[in-house]
Amino acid sequence: MPLVADPDLSVVAALPSLSALLRHRAAVQPDDRAYVALSDRGREDAVITFAELDRRAVALARRLADRAVPGSRALLLFPMGIECLVAFFGCLYAGIIGVPLMVPRRQSARDASVNILADCTPRLALTTAELLSGVRGDLVGRFQHADLEWLAVDAQTGAIGAADLAQPQAQRNDIAFLQYTSGSTSAPKGVMVSHGNLLANLEMIRIACGNTRASTHVSWVPLYHDMGLILNALQALYVGALCVLISPMAFLQRPYLWLRAIHDYRAQVAGGPNFGFDLCVDRHRPEQLAGLDLSCWKLAAAGAEPVRAQTIERFTETFRSYGFDPQTMWPAATKPCHRARKLTRSPRSVVALRWSARKSRSSIPRRRCGSARTGSGRSGFRDPMWRRAIGKIRKRPR
Repeated sequence: MPLVADPDLSVVAALPSLSALLRHRAAVQPDDRAYVALSDRGREDAVITFAELDRRAVALARRLADRAVPGSRALLLFPMGIECLVAFFGCLYAGIIGVPLMVPRRQSARDASVNILADCTPRLALTTAELLSGVRGDLVGRFQHADLEWLAVDAQTGAIGAADLAQPQAQRNDIAFLQYTSGSTSAPKGVMVSHGNLLANLEMIRIACGNTRASTHVSWVPLYHDMGLILNALQALYVGALCVLISPMAFLQRPYLWLRAIHDYRAQVAGGPNFGFDLCVDRHRPEQLAGLDLSCWKLAAAGAEPVRAQTIERFTETFRSYGFDPQTMWPAATKPCHRARKLTRSPRSVVALRWSARKSRSSIPRRRCGSARTGSGRSGFRDPMWRRAIGKIRKRPR
């Protein structure tokens, strides 16, 4: 993808934190749409500009500051949508360490929330008014913890200006948020992600992918997942582009909505796990895709799980007639977020860029990812309990 000169690249590269990045976007692109959330039928459900996101984050930060001190942890329990991003940036503005988590399924017999609560000892739990009071009446009971205070992000008590809040000035070494492993094979481990770690990662993604303000993203990957949050939502913010959000459930039920959104918004960047591309092929119905044009799609990042050559070939063959370019498909890896002990010896940091096919032990052809492009950053893996570090991840240019 060709690089296009962006007048504020040098300014963005020098910013000390992700919160400073949002303030910058609100100042230079106040009326540009930052995020659009689509309904389960593919219609625009909510829209927010960079300036509106900044104002709402400041308003929420004031509420958080009244309830917790900087450095406290806050659980972020949201469906896919704009409220999750308001909560994320509200935490950053208040100096609160956000902990994005999946909203537990109603009937799930096992989830990692008990271990995570014991590990990070959160002071706050943020969600929507709908989940807190109606749709999920069981939610509070699933997260029982002493002194945990619940807050509905969308129940604002009145707008305030940026001058009404003395925001902590975060620096690159400060922790931005905690990301936990799934806990599927052992107790979940938290990754301490610093502002500097995030900014370095986002800059590497920008360079590797050639993203610009014109690089509209369309994503169905959940925002508690690093691919959804960093590779899509935060990367779009980093370059000043629009990010369109589709709920994972809507994608699973109607995968064509993702492809339609790429067409409708002329998106350049859209990706997801390997199974998502298989699902698009398996559910392909020509009558649902009449008039579809995917020639705008410049980067289809496939990652977060083993990427199979057969999947890439099937997807390319199925959607070539809709303008999909085979060179668009990039096997990818985002920041290290699981298999902590192995990664301390063999880190992989960002983005995908080599097409070398290889065979695994199971003889399934898969694709290999490239190495880090530029910049450096550090992440710390923490083992329960909260204050004991078990290793550091370092990302260095080659």
